[in-house]
Amino acid sequence: MQQNNTPTKTGLLELLRGSQGTQFVIPAYQRNYTWTAGKEVKQLLDDIKIVLSGERNKHFIGIMIYLETSISPYQRECSVIDGQQRLTTIFLILYAIKEFMLEKGMDREAEALEYQFLVNPFIETSKYKLKPLVSDDAVYQQIVSRDFDNIREKKSNVYLNFCYIKNTLKELLVTYTINNILDTMNKLYIVCVPIGMDDYPQKIFESINATGAKLTASDLIRNFILMPIRSDLQDMYYENYWKRLEQLIDNDSKKLEAFFRFFIMAKRLSIINKSAVYRAFTEWYDENVANYGEEGIFKEIVNYASYYYDIYKAPVKSLDPILHKVIEEFRFILSDMPAPLLMELYAIHKSADNKNGSRISAKQLAEIITILNSYLMRRSLCGMDTSDITRYFPMLLKETLTDCNGNYTDIVEIFKKNLVNRNKGNSQEMPDDNRLRDRIQHANMYNLRMWLCIFFRKLESENNPAPVDFSKLNIEHLMPQTATPIWYEALNTDKDTYDENIHRLGNLTLAAKSDNSKMSNKVWEYKNKVLASTNHLKINHEILLKDHWTLKDIEIRTRQLISDIARLYPYYEAKVSTVNRIAIHIDYQNAYAQGYYYPDNGSVEVLSGSTLYTDFPTPESYPDVEASRSDLKDNGVLVENNGQLKFVTNYFFYPKRVKATALSTSAMIILHGSRNGWDYWLNGDGVSIGQIEELRKNKE
Repeated sequence: MQQNNTPTKTGLLELLRGSQGTQFVIPAYQRNYTWTAGKEVKQLLDDIKIVLSGERNKHFIGIMIYLETSISPYQRECSVIDGQQRLTTIFLILYAIKEFMLEKGMDREAEALEYQFLVNPFIETSKYKLKPLVSDDAVYQQIVSRDFDNIREKKSNVYLNFCYIKNTLKELLVTYTINNILDTMNKLYIVCVPIGMDDYPQKIFESINATGAKLTASDLIRNFILMPIRSDLQDMYYENYWKRLEQLIDNDSKKLEAFFRFFIMAKRLSIINKSAVYRAFTEWYDENVANYGEEGIFKEIVNYASYYYDIYKAPVKSLDPILHKVIEEFRFILSDMPAPLLMELYAIHKSADNKNGSRISAKQLAEIITILNSYLMRRSLCGMDTSDITRYFPMLLKETLTDCNGNYTDIVEIFKKNLVNRNKGNSQEMPDDNRLRDRIQHANMYNLRMWLCIFFRKLESENNPAPVDFSKLNIEHLMPQTATPIWYEALNTDKDTYDENIHRLGNLTLAAKSDNSKMSNKVWEYKNKVLASTNHLKINHEILLKDHWTLKDIEIRTRQLISDIARLYPYYEAKVSTVNRIAIHIDYQNAYAQGYYYPDNGSVEVLSGSTLYTDFPTPESYPDVEASRSDLKDNGVLVENNGQLKFVTNYFFYPKRVKATALSTSAMIILHGSRNGWDYWLNGDGVSIGQIEELRKNKE
């Protein structure tokens, strides 16, 4: 066995013959044994056939890289970094050959084969030269001990490949001898590359797998945290923690990769791109392993996996009763975007009290999830682009935790402030009732039927003790999608008007899937009869009382359902005492305006009673300002009386881009013309807010 770090070309049997006292270990961090009989194993056996037939004298079958560690003067361990699939298959071939020897009565030859190539006879702790993956070990050991009748995992690759190898060798033994096959195996050669810890085996592993089958971040992370640990602890940590992680999340590496992305975003309080998950994790690990300890890192990962499991997968009844309803509703929405936020808040909820004696209560957590549900549903029912909030939640988490500063007494109000108040007027806003009405009133809601089903489910379940099987219901049009002349006549309308109303909210309801096909585009009387099969649904009660269905009915029902949306998914604002705002005013010639500046989002609220500057000679010089003033008049925000223009309601101006403010926009409307709001808006002491040092960093 090679004792230094020089790469060596060697035959397969030569390698094993020279490895007395050595155990080849397939580490727990490696991927499962995935070679299949009809592909990779067949190729290796075909290579043997090529040399066996004399077509070639030798054949190169690959490289094996292993981390070589001295356990004692008589014992070495080789942790296989690359080549584990091939090495495991070679041992299966040798055990298959041993079986044929025993079947042919070649007991002494079988014993010689075992002692030379398969076992270390004098070292009990590492008797077998191959220690396979933990997941493959049970079947492999049954093959080693010839316990074939008790193998239960008949579909494991280890067992299937062993059977395939035996069948192939049986065919070869018609023409060749066992010794012919063994001699041939030694003519298959590999290049062995032993390395030490100072060769940075993790980097070698990453480099190797960058050119092979693409590993996910979870594969790399498993390797990264297990590789530095000695092999006996690797197995223990794999069994106690990594398998538990797979039970809580999934054994699919892609789903584990998604979890690790959520985990590291929760830890970093920042967005992490999919391609950067592994690097971000290793950086976090290096910064925290001294504090947590190696096993502590595993425990922390599993803890967060349990939080994810509680939020997304655990039986609802196993959770705190106050969380049942809100978690169930969140799972209907089924958004993974807030996962980092919810995992970290849940971690604080589940943690032991910190030094300040403060943590998030179940009631507070339920309120936060309720707000989040409203936020997601309002945006979804308004058809707002999810890409605007995909990367938002880690930042929301950071803002909320920063404002709490370890004291979670007011976390619900702080959460409202950061989610709702701070985002007013930008692409991440929570639509208020006016925006909700404007976006839904004439929208094609059939395109949003997934979200509509969630809303209808909640509406139907409200104060309804009778269980409803929603799996048998779907969205149906009352006025059919395909119009007929009789419908045009019944509604006294034309095609364009008809088409404008087909997919409106008021024309959609829940119907039994079996009835949906029956309803088709039949006249209303027939639809009314078919809907009678769902007369147990509250949502259809009023519809069934009608003798006809008209465009006016659609309008009335649309308004009512929008009101129901607003009621079931309320709009939340933080208490004024929680919001960071500064009282400001403009006092310039015949204009006097009062309001508030909100540094968190840069918005400006102008208060009712504020008067605008009107004494200017050339209004046409600023057409945009004139147009804006005209729009505000049309919307009832501004009223002109005796030549004076005045705000008659409070009005918010929002910045037009990220990290900007609405100070200048509002000042331009009030003072008519190009104005720098930082100069014209004054605080209570009459000082322009641009001169206030802590606000200067927010200048446009």
